[in-house]
Amino acid sequence: MLGGPNKSYSRIATAAALGLMLGGYAMGTPAKAADLGGDCCADLEERVAELEATTVRKGNKKVTVTVSGWVVKTMNWWDDGGGGNFAVGDKDYDLGSRLNISGSATIAPGWSGGYNLTILAPADVFGFAANQVNDLVNNNVSTLYSYIYVKSDTWGTLNWGTLSPASDNAAVLADISGTVIESNGPWFEGPGFFLRPSGNNGLAALTWTSFLSCNALGAGIGVDCWGAAQPAVRYDTPTFGGFRVETSYGTNTFSGAGVIPSSSNNFWDIAAFYNGDWGDFKVSAAYSYTWVETAVFTSTQSDINQAGATVMHVPTGLGLYGMYQNEDAAGAPTTDAWYLKPFIKRTWNPLGATILYGEWARYDDQYASLVGADICAAGGFGLGTGVGAFCGGNAANTVAVNGSEMERFGLGVVQEIDSAAMHLFARWQHQDADVDFVGTNVNGVNSSVRQDFENWDLFQLGGIIFF
Repeated sequence: MLGGPNKSYSRIATAAALGLMLGGYAMGTPAKAADLGGDCCADLEERVAELEATTVRKGNKKVTVTVSGWVVKTMNWWDDGGGGNFAVGDKDYDLGSRLNISGSATIAPGWSGGYNLTILAPADVFGFAANQVNDLVNNNVSTLYSYIYVKSDTWGTLNWGTLSPASDNAAVLADISGTVIESNGPWFEGPGFFLRPSGNNGLAALTWTSFLSCNALGAGIGVDCWGAAQPAVRYDTPTFGGFRVETSYGTNTFSGAGVIPSSSNNFWDIAAFYNGDWGDFKVSAAYSYTWVETAVFTSTQSDINQAGATVMHVPTGLGLYGMYQNEDAAGAPTTDAWYLKPFIKRTWNPLGATILYGEWARYDDQYASLVGADICAAGGFGLGTGVGAFCGGNAANTVAVNGSEMERFGLGVVQEIDSAAMHLFARWQHQDADVDFVGTNVNGVNSSVRQDFENWDLFQLGGIIFF
């Protein structure tokens, strides 16, 4: 449970015990009708204690119930070099507002069983799919995780159901700066926007996602390329000397061109984690490998390697987090991605720690969806310069992508408010695209085709409250 202000529960329980909800239900628990006679408050403390203990009512007396989660909302100002807008929304996918219901029961000494139900409830989202036309996308309530487990203190934990695979978020969560929800390596904001070619007010037929796609999932996230819940079995070892290992096997439920989810479209992954203190330094590290039988974009096997680590000097609060990812799928370019986040975390005021950070990332050759595609056939961006001019020169001219380099960098600040289990944050994100095109004219002559694009900027203010 991520925690929250316990005093709020006391206020709710006290109000109920005083009879403000006569004969009804307090927080889902049947409340006794208040006795307004002379001894109306004689059992106040007993009623408060009872209501606090059953604010989340147990399903039975053997299995506990814990409710936790967070609510996150952002205010976003974006500019694509030719226009901009303002939108208030939620973070996307597993960063979005969520409700977690979990519990456990003792099977025998050293053995327990439990469950996890995690529900996403982000409402209007400013995320992957946001663009110049619809910068808010409505996301309905949906299930993120739903699984059960059996745990041994000695032998580890076996989990099965729809869950987070071993390599999901492994390298991302090696970031211990305290800013992982606010900003991280996956490209959560900006990929759905259309590219705007330099020197005009038109929009390209392609989005930033066209050059940020993971082969395996076919999603524009840049890194964490197996970053989605899947139906699987996962085994987690106990922690030994700061080390632990997870491995999972399951079904790839994502589909694409020529890929149909089935029991024969499987994946396997493994991840190793380390957390420890080395004198004045705190260290967190993770490595993961993922094998996907049939990648969405290529319909071939995909192999993904990821590594991430943070080193933080505790007395000064200075730290550096970094991650690297490589994906290799037959029939598509081998991709590489890097992400760096230097930061300082210090308690300068009574509210809680303040975290200042910078970030830089680069994503190379992630254009699997365009392999073999003729850009001219897609309208040459519908423009009279660059690619558009080359395509318009003759109907037989063709243009294809020959390489891409997407960069992202920014600055941010996070203020922790300990008394309210809350974060307030502000961040700036800048992104630019460098795409190489090769053209073949009517005479069969190859040549490079130059096309520049406008940069995209985001200024975001937001808050997260944990419960």
